[in-house]
Amino acid sequence: MEILSLVCILAALAAMMYFGYKGVPIILVAPLCGLFVAVTSRMDIVEAMGATYLTGFGNWVGQFFFTLFTGAIFGCVMSDSGAARSIGLALSKVARTFKGHEQLAALWCLPILAFVLSYGGISVFVCFFTVIAVAKELFEEMDVPWRLYGVNSLGVAAMALTMAPGSPSVNNAIAAKALGTTAMAAPGLSLIAMVCAVICGQLYFSWELSNARKNGEHFLPTGAEITRSDLVKSDADFKPMPLWLALIPSAVLIICLNVIGLAVYLSSFAAIIVAYALYWPRLSDKIGTAAQGASRAVTSACNVAIVVGFGSVISAAPGYQIVLDLLTRIPDSLGYFQVFIAVNLAAGVTGSSSGGLSIALNSLGDRFVNVLNLNPAAIHRIATISSGGLDSLPCNGTVLNELAMAKLKPSVGYRPMLVLTVLTPLIVGVILSLLATFVGVF
Repeated sequence: MEILSLVCILAALAAMMYFGYKGVPIILVAPLCGLFVAVTSRMDIVEAMGATYLTGFGNWVGQFFFTLFTGAIFGCVMSDSGAARSIGLALSKVARTFKGHEQLAALWCLPILAFVLSYGGISVFVCFFTVIAVAKELFEEMDVPWRLYGVNSLGVAAMALTMAPGSPSVNNAIAAKALGTTAMAAPGLSLIAMVCAVICGQLYFSWELSNARKNGEHFLPTGAEITRSDLVKSDADFKPMPLWLALIPSAVLIICLNVIGLAVYLSSFAAIIVAYALYWPRLSDKIGTAAQGASRAVTSACNVAIVVGFGSVISAAPGYQIVLDLLTRIPDSLGYFQVFIAVNLAAGVTGSSSGGLSIALNSLGDRFVNVLNLNPAAIHRIATISSGGLDSLPCNGTVLNELAMAKLKPSVGYRPMLVLTVLTPLIVGVILSLLATFVGVF
């Protein structure tokens, strides 16, 4: 029975990835896949869908809705006021100083901006609302194919979320609590991981731009939908504001979050108030801007939570116990590679970096430290980086939601995310496991 359930879980995950990649709305696919798992695993349908699924859905919305709500409104205010466009134009000026490499510099501007925002404490669920608006202006100005928007994920979903020492990310907090370490665990390994990620990014960016030039690609046609979208409003008579003025609300958000210690949604709310005060004359529809952000938050929350609910059904299915058992049967001789494999496996099955990390460390953390005698700091860093790998396959609700907000079909816009948030963490995880095994922790 458990074997059949596991096979059906894997089939459901494959279906989620296939239909998600093809652009079928995840809000339709996830409940059907959840129902398929419940039926084939002989679970009580009413309990599985009416309680387990909806509990997972509701818990996620309850935890993150106000964060999404305020983050989406903030992103709309930054866009409608022209602040995001001003930042994008300023970044394009920086990119133009790299003569002969302007487009490459423009690509790097995006993950750097995303990293600064996310490392400053802005959640991955919120960061992209601001980044999309800036990216649209930057890419259009520099004529970079819009399908490459996903390069920002290197800064937020890879480096800030899992690699950077001292990051306020939830993954760092989970590992620290489970292992008794701190967010600064293994800073040497962290910095090596970031250097490796930058090298991977540079190679990938160069390859993509080379192909784009050979194929005669421009911002259009992949940028046609975002241009028509009300996410970023065009104005032929636009007058950019000073960069320092455009950055004040974001600075307020980061200060409120990291210096004053306010919750993310309260920090975002403070930034919204400041943005309205500074940009009031530039906002043609004050209420409409906020309403648009609120509507976008509802859509985003549903897109992500609908996949979380599916994961809740999987975790309650009999076949999931086999996955948990497999985690404990990874050969001890693999050492740090056991951490790498266990966390990747858990994150891949659950489709969640934080969920997979919690499951792996709660199940095996004591064994890693007390049986295998692995260094807790090295476990912390390898585990957090591994959690950001297979979780980002095209059944991930956050990935699909961000692509939807960027007006990109997954079949068009997913490749940068695949390379930078799946393949890159896998490569970096292997390198760190080797270093921790043969060189030590530093």
